[in-house]
Amino acid sequence: MSNMSDEEIIKDNTAEYLAGWKRALADYDNLKKDLSRERGDMRANAIADAVMRIIPVLDNFDVATRFVPEEIDEKLRNWLTGILFIQTQLEEAIKGMGAEPYGSVGDPFDANLHDAVGEREDATSTPGTILEIVARGWKIADRVVRPAKVITRTQ
Repeated sequence: MSNMSDEEIIKDNTAEYLAGWKRALADYDNLKKDLSRERGDMRANAIADAVMRIIPVLDNFDVATRFVPEEIDEKLRNWLTGILFIQTQLEEAIKGMGAEPYGSVGDPFDANLHDAVGEREDATSTPGTILEIVARGWKIADRVVRPAKVITRTQ
């Protein structure tokens, strides 16, 4: 027979139930945090996927508008204004998702941010300097969605 009184048994059981309840509550809090983090990751991945689908369209706008002749008639200029407006709207939509373009001529090459697609000589810049942006890079917060495609000065 046990030497414990009914009161001691009740206290023991109460302490055991309380500890179990606290563990369950902590597990539940951890589960909520994990689910919230997972939801955030899923949202970030969905946004990055959408951005990656839109970026090539913006690249095509950039290429097309790069080759607009200097002299164009008014009708063509009006059409071009509309095209540039659509490009701006698309870029604003992608920025609204949290994406930002980056990369500038004259920046130093950074393998974490840039993809060198070519090199050329240039006496006016230092080695490893970006001479031309072939395609803009895009980031969401600190995450590179697509590295900038650049041409650098030969080493």
